[in-house]
Amino acid sequence: MYELDLAGLRSEKIPEAIRSGKLKIGVFGLGWMGLPAACLFLDAGATVIGADIDAHVVEQINSGKSPIHEPEVEQILSRGASPRLSATSDLREAAAQSDVILIIVPTSINAEKKPDYTALEKASREIGMKLKPGTLIIVESTVGPGVTESVVKPLIEKASGLKAGGDFLLAYSPIRAMAGQVMKDVRTYPRVVGGIDEDSSKAAAAVLGTVVNGGIIPVRDMRTAETVKLFENTYRDVNIALANELACLCEELGIDFSEVRQAANSQPYSHLHIPSAGVGGHCIPVNPYFLIAAARTVGVNLSLIRLGRRVNDRMPRHTVALVEKALQDCKRSVGRSSVAVLGLSFREDVREERYSPSKEVIQLLQKKGARVRVYDPYFTSKELKAMGYNAFDSLERTVAGVDCLLVAVSHLVFKSIRVQDLARMIHRPGCIVEAGLHHIFDPAEAGANNIVYYGIGYGHEPKPLPEQVLSVETDAHH
Repeated sequence: MYELDLAGLRSEKIPEAIRSGKLKIGVFGLGWMGLPAACLFLDAGATVIGADIDAHVVEQINSGKSPIHEPEVEQILSRGASPRLSATSDLREAAAQSDVILIIVPTSINAEKKPDYTALEKASREIGMKLKPGTLIIVESTVGPGVTESVVKPLIEKASGLKAGGDFLLAYSPIRAMAGQVMKDVRTYPRVVGGIDEDSSKAAAAVLGTVVNGGIIPVRDMRTAETVKLFENTYRDVNIALANELACLCEELGIDFSEVRQAANSQPYSHLHIPSAGVGGHCIPVNPYFLIAAARTVGVNLSLIRLGRRVNDRMPRHTVALVEKALQDCKRSVGRSSVAVLGLSFREDVREERYSPSKEVIQLLQKKGARVRVYDPYFTSKELKAMGYNAFDSLERTVAGVDCLLVAVSHLVFKSIRVQDLARMIHRPGCIVEAGLHHIFDPAEAGANNIVYYGIGYGHEPKPLPEQVLSVETDAHH
């Protein structure tokens, strides 16, 4: 049935066929997840052809340079152009040369926060135009439940004239990885695989097993596999929202959330997450909307997930409110103050600013008239200036003379900064606001150096509770 008999090779023979070059791997989408996937197969000995519509990305890869900042990827590509790796912007030609196709193009949401599968649809059409019978296609882009079968499958079938499950194999397997450590995560995490039929599932599991050490988790169909990734990221989003709400409560009750969290998480069933200025990255703030859209089509209202998104989306405004309070304590207004924002990345210790809450925080501060300086050790001042920020080439120059220091991201390098050194650099009485993991700076030490300290989840003086609070239990019995 299949030209290269992928279904009949059996799982133990497929890895050898890949390593020997008999099965060529085509990776469509050479971005933050696609290029590491290509490098994993390259590192395993495979012959790989990468396809991307960005000609500059293709040119960089063919010259041995990485267009993304992933440590292992940069190391592999820096060894020079490999005869087993080539990249092209001709998606149809890449499809014609590939025996196994991994679709890892970006998916996102539009301005109305509805799923945007434009890139996935285009890739599906282009692949279908030159698809060979017997090819295995594994969709790895994050999508809503049912999208592989209702969007990808019909587009490929129409363009190719072939049928999934009869003329070509089709499966879905989500990538479970974080920026900055993609290759490590893909190797070590178990891989979820669901196919349109049993042959597709087995072939996909065998192909991915070539680069995955954490084992394969087969699920009954593609829709189940699609939903796994969405549930994982939605779980994190909702739990971060819970941490953010509880942190805001602690600020009003005069309690330190970080202390409560550490004590509460000593109980094995408590897993309180870390509050922050918001949720960033290309997955967690986006994926819940894929679920919400799918739920809407079957008449289900995911009210908790919607609420979690709203809570996390308002955290940049809450962070700016803390800056305003801190400056007020210093007898200053935001509109007349200079603020140094430390950290533009969406999370600590990665060079990635997509969907970073810091961007919205900076915009809000500027709208209020603040003079904002930006510093991030993972970006050069030239790069930050190209993004439109007022940036300097050192932390010291960024901080010198500012009224407020806002630690937006808890990069490891920031944890070596001493309050005494800051006290000599910032304009006093000045203030520190922490929006990342608490207590890079000790609030008491800050106060001793005439620096006002505020942080998400950090309560100052305990406030007396209203008398009604004490009477609630009594009233409930009447």
